[in-house]
Amino acid sequence: MNLNMGEGYIMNADKTSVDDQMGADKLYREGLEFDTKTAQGVLTEDMPKKQSKTTVDGSVFSMAEQRDY
Repeated sequence: MNLNMGEGYIMNADKTSVDDQMGADKLYREGLEFDTKTAQGVLTEDMPKKQSKTTVDGSVFSMAEQRDY
């Protein structure tokens, strides 16, 4: 498909319309190169979530109470 528009196309631009197909009816969709399905296995499972620290660490409160500046 040649999209190089030559001088004939440019010079006749005032004789065409925005509603012309201009080759759009010749376009086609190619097939997929690969499928988008994921295999269910160990790599797609979530790790078990364990909370290692409390939501607000106690040291935050002690730093907030320090007034030695």
